[in-house]
Amino acid sequence: MPLFELKSLSQTCVLENATDDYRSARKVGQFRIGEKAAYLPSFPGTRYVPYDAVSHAWTKKTSITVKGCCGKALPMVRFRMFYDGEFYQDFMFDKLEDANTALDILHTARPDIPLERESAEWRAV
Repeated sequence: MPLFELKSLSQTCVLENATDDYRSARKVGQFRIGEKAAYLPSFPGTRYVPYDAVSHAWTKKTSITVKGCCGKALPMVRFRMFYDGEFYQDFMFDKLEDANTALDILHTARPDIPLERESAEWRAV
């Protein structure tokens, strides 16, 4: 059980049994992806995006710089979920497989929402 209360990022949708879903959630990268919501660590407590509030989602390749604005960049995969119409939450993964796993879990819970998947031909160098 989490130490602090779980808080929804959505203003329109809150899970009744978020703690049970959090306990059964699958660890994907540094995040927990459950059957009803995606959980991200924050302080204080854990925040989540309920799938009922999600309008669409996608995965895209990106990179983050190691030393500020200049220098080498680490390849990453961004999993973005849009919720409550105008808001979104990014989940950054090292591997494309992890981002696609999170997208697959979302698709299982909500097959009606549009999803875009990054091509499998891309590899992290």
